[in-house]
Amino acid sequence: MISLTQLEIVDLALRFAACGQLSLLMFWFGRKTAVGQKRAYQFFVLCIISYILLTTPIADEDYGWLRRPLLLITDLTAFSLWFLALKILKPNKSLLQYPKWVTIPVAIWCMGLAYFFLFSSAKGIMHDINHVIGFITLAYVVFVCSYGYFDDLIDKRRNARLRIVIGCGIYMAVLTLFELVLIEVKNFTLFSFINALIIALLSSLYTAKYIAQSSHIESATATNTTDIPSPNVHTAPKPRSLHADKLAAAMDSGIYKQQAFSIGTLSETIGIPEHQLRKVINQELGFSNFSHYLNSYRIPYVCRQLEDKQQRHIPILTLALEAGYGSIAPFNRAFKHHMGKTPSQYRDQFQ
Repeated sequence: MISLTQLEIVDLALRFAACGQLSLLMFWFGRKTAVGQKRAYQFFVLCIISYILLTTPIADEDYGWLRRPLLLITDLTAFSLWFLALKILKPNKSLLQYPKWVTIPVAIWCMGLAYFFLFSSAKGIMHDINHVIGFITLAYVVFVCSYGYFDDLIDKRRNARLRIVIGCGIYMAVLTLFELVLIEVKNFTLFSFINALIIALLSSLYTAKYIAQSSHIESATATNTTDIPSPNVHTAPKPRSLHADKLAAAMDSGIYKQQAFSIGTLSETIGIPEHQLRKVINQELGFSNFSHYLNSYRIPYVCRQLEDKQQRHIPILTLALEAGYGSIAPFNRAFKHHMGKTPSQYRDQFQ
């Protein structure tokens, strides 16, 4: 017989309410999110639900068989964040397309965790090792999301990067604090209640946000249905904005050849606010990353030099530096990506 105080009953009620809202959010992700991302979002929310249920003011032995799967899913939270970050940054890329030296060890470790939590004692050194691996995984996620933040031209993805970085940072800080310093605090009824209250409030806010967003989109779609042109009606191409013309003129002048050239530098040079410049490059010119936009000028410039037989004596490194690259490695990667061959192979065609 489980005996609970009034505060613990309220604690449970808050947690169950949060789980109900998060379950609704999982359903929303399943219907409204892009195919490549829905499973990642649902997996992450499932890990949160498992954590909420696992940290209730109930003794471990009272969970029965349910504790093992909850513990397993909760310990996969770091991997769910890694999966979510991959799908946000590269939604069309399958896990099978990533290097096998990354995906195979992760799959093996997850299967090992499944056996450890479901069919063994679920206690011991493996649990501690998983915490260490989880911290390393979260640090990697923070690095990946931070590294491309300023280069990213899509506002929605930039905001997602920022949320993941902040969320991972808070998660790691809180986990470290309570696992290493405030170990006994976790067992206090008042702490559990405050934790449940914060979780319930956050769950309510996020669920309301996404559902309201969904309603707004559906309402806008219904309102604008009559404005959709017939497929047989010819529509003139949208004229390019003055900002786009100004940007094109600056790039054609060779401004892209500057070393350590960033979108902030470009914004200051041509006098267009950075947020407007991002929209121009993304929405009017179709680039999702500023580095890709730069490469669309730098790579053709280098190609013209490589095609010139009179410049064959000039080292490729010199040409790369002249085009604005800081070193040969990023230039080689960009060139191979755009041209399908190395700079040397490209030059050899014009002997």
